[in-house]
Amino acid sequence: MNNLYTVEGEALQKSDRIPWPDYPRPRMVRNSFLNLNGWWDFAVTSDARPPLRYEEKIRVPFVPESLLSGLQKAVPDGSFLWYHRSITIHEKGRILLHIGAADQTCVIWVNGKRAPLVSGYSRNGYTHEGGYEPFTADITELLDGEKADLLLQVHDQLQGWKYPYGKQSLTRGGMWYTPCSGIWQTVWIEVVPMTYIQNVRTETLPEADGTWCVKITAEGVEEGQILFEERTIALRAGEAEVSIQNPKLWSPETPHLYRFSVVSGEDQVESYFALRSLKIEKVNQVPRLMLNDHPYFFHGLLDQGYWPDGLFTPADPACIREEIRKIKELGFNMVRKHIKIEPEIFYYECDRQGLAVFQDMVQAGDYSFFRDTILPTVGLRNRSDRKLHPDAEMRENFIESMTAAVHQLKEHPSIVYWT
Repeated sequence: MNNLYTVEGEALQKSDRIPWPDYPRPRMVRNSFLNLNGWWDFAVTSDARPPLRYEEKIRVPFVPESLLSGLQKAVPDGSFLWYHRSITIHEKGRILLHIGAADQTCVIWVNGKRAPLVSGYSRNGYTHEGGYEPFTADITELLDGEKADLLLQVHDQLQGWKYPYGKQSLTRGGMWYTPCSGIWQTVWIEVVPMTYIQNVRTETLPEADGTWCVKITAEGVEEGQILFEERTIALRAGEAEVSIQNPKLWSPETPHLYRFSVVSGEDQVESYFALRSLKIEKVNQVPRLMLNDHPYFFHGLLDQGYWPDGLFTPADPACIREEIRKIKELGFNMVRKHIKIEPEIFYYECDRQGLAVFQDMVQAGDYSFFRDTILPTVGLRNRSDRKLHPDAEMRENFIESMTAAVHQLKEHPSIVYWT
């Protein structure tokens, strides 16, 4: 069988450029960005001991099962995947290492020492758990001068389904797809001041007089400024409020985004928000989805997020931009994102281009066609989930994954419904 490439995938295979060069976090942009995608030393072991040598190379951020990784090989279930690379960091400040996603658990070593995590779900402070959300390690204290010898260990245990796994299956076919092991989103370094803006959150609230109040929270700092349009608003105790008159509401037809900056000390980030409301009200005694106080018909596609050459990861962010453009061009206004959390760039493009997203949670536990599809279809739906899925660890991992997804995505205006 001939290998099936996208146009962007063919171009990547013929070039030496760094894949996925775009800034990976559009809702919180800094000038500092060292992209670590590209070729890493790679090895697979059956246990947690580091390999003695690296005999292969892998192109990050593509999983080893994919064409674009340069390997296209199956990884035995339960394996440990090892990524190694040495880098030099000339900038001074606090050094943060970000990983967009790695399936399923990941530990980071820098110069032989484990790196503490500052974001992402971890029960011990060092091992990130879950294959669909970003996480960050502070590696400042682990550098050897300007040198950093990076070693990432990813453990992927699909059999048993202790973590949410999406459409992956060891025996692909029918509705099940090829497993995706290891790193599958951008790896990057960010240099920030010693005291820095750790996160930016927005809450938008319509007022009775037609204006909107936007509450902006900058986590990690107390004082600073919000630069919005031609206004400067003081940031006190990490919070500020912006009032907007004559608001431009977000919809698939008019996807207006408001841009702003947060400045605190030596740190500055760029972000955005949008204004829109969504609720359910009865119209002619029939419950309707009301977008911006008007009945709205969402019609669209089921989007599974698999690519022929990159599997979980398309060859380039341009693939995402073009796919969304074509969906809109065909007359659709939404997609159901099916049991997968995409890179942040996907949701930004939906925000920017005006494509509503009905977002699935990534499921955990086993699946039965009779129990989970046929019985609910004929009306037997009131069943105890605790009896169906009694594994306490699996339930905890699923809840943590859902919580992470909500915190990561809830402020994107394109997210209009959770399933």
